[in-house]
Amino acid sequence: MITYGLIRIIELCSNEIHLFYNNIDNYFKQKIHENIREFLVDSDQILNKLLNLCHNSLSEFGFRDEEIESHLCRIWKTNIEERIGNNADISKVYKIISPFLYEIFIEKLINYLVDNNSTSIMEVLKSEGFLSIEFIIELKKFKELYDSSPTKKTRLRKYLKIRDKIIQKLINNKWEIENLQNLDDPRDRLQLSYMIFRLIDFFNLENMFDFSKISEYIQKHYDEWLDTIPLVSLKNPDLYFCGIYLAHYLKIPVDEYTIKYFLLNIYDENIDEFEAPLIEATNQVYFFFKSSWMTELGLSERQIQELLKGDDLFFQSNYLKSLETSQLVLILMIFKKLGLLDKLDKNRIRPILSEIEKRITPDGIKQYRDGFMSAEATYYVLFCKHMLDELDHFNTKQVLDKIISRIFRNLEITDLSKDINFDLITELYYACESLQLLNCLDTMQMTELLGKNLFPNEIIDPIMNNGRSRLKEDETRLRDIRVSKSTGELLQ
Repeated sequence: MITYGLIRIIELCSNEIHLFYNNIDNYFKQKIHENIREFLVDSDQILNKLLNLCHNSLSEFGFRDEEIESHLCRIWKTNIEERIGNNADISKVYKIISPFLYEIFIEKLINYLVDNNSTSIMEVLKSEGFLSIEFIIELKKFKELYDSSPTKKTRLRKYLKIRDKIIQKLINNKWEIENLQNLDDPRDRLQLSYMIFRLIDFFNLENMFDFSKISEYIQKHYDEWLDTIPLVSLKNPDLYFCGIYLAHYLKIPVDEYTIKYFLLNIYDENIDEFEAPLIEATNQVYFFFKSSWMTELGLSERQIQELLKGDDLFFQSNYLKSLETSQLVLILMIFKKLGLLDKLDKNRIRPILSEIEKRITPDGIKQYRDGFMSAEATYYVLFCKHMLDELDHFNTKQVLDKIISRIFRNLEITDLSKDINFDLITELYYACESLQLLNCLDTMQMTELLGKNLFPNEIIDPIMNNGRSRLKEDETRLRDIRVSKSTGELLQ
């Protein structure tokens, strides 16, 4: 969802957008009417049939398959089946999925504002009656404002290419990606499949890849992947965690007893080996907690406290300075997820926050005090500020430019094969997560932190000045998407 915020800004600054929505609705409702017999014959398949109809119609407009998949497959990550219920009618189902259609069309309009090569789809939209005269005049005005703001135009054009370039990189390397599931070494097979899957999942392209081999492997070879590895980090994730993560998100049937028994052994190792497990072995404990939540292990209060134990010495600056920036934030995230962040002794939390601040420099966000700039560190600092409601005055302009540049650089040198560089793919993923976070803030924050860097002042200033950024829920027809302040997961 790295364009969701941009789409919201277009809705905010347009006086004619709701007429555009109506024209989209009229077009698809007419398509439904023309195919109504198909929906009446098999009412249990209304959602699937409607999505197929939308997919075919969007293809006729000139949208690419992967572009359509990236938008429409997000539907399955919502609670849509629960919202539809047992007695759904076609009108109700269409109303639920219509915001996804609005998003894909508005995204094309944004491309048109800064890219002269997008005129072909505009011609199709005009010919189908999607664009009223008033809306065309408004769009031309926006386009002229971008022509008068070459820096913003260049920045937005480059920003909009990010998703397409990443998706094309994934699609063009489909064979190589799927072949990672055949590697002999369990560590390579699981870690690489996990890392690539996260990126595929981020852009909702799961249906375009075959994960049957890794699914079969996870089901049949517990003895190989239920294991730990040395030097665990976010760039070197624990082996068992990769298997549990893939099983959870690919909905692979697994032996829950075997996995939970293994996790309890990992728990014992953590509390026996370390005086302060969360501080001394932050990444290991983080992966353990994540695994326990995905498998619903159900730790007792006493077990949780054992993992969080530690003398005050471990929470002092001399010790904390040796931790990665991402580790410092992970500690706070775990406290937040467990509902303890506001209850703990401030003398333990304050040094962590102070150490995080030392990693923020005018040139970017570092992984260590004297270390290198990192997309991983950038994401976790942004998330930390979001979690603590401290993003309002954070300077995102320089961060945004660096994220965009880093994505393009990493795409050029990333090889999606068995020789993949773990650092590069992890950096690429966290750069995308940073952009998604900025897009899914509340409207006022998003407009201030993201919109001002990508839209001309003449578009943004009226929104900020007249309060339209506080658009009421009943005035928008877009979805309300947020990033959880405790887990970082997308709430949609």
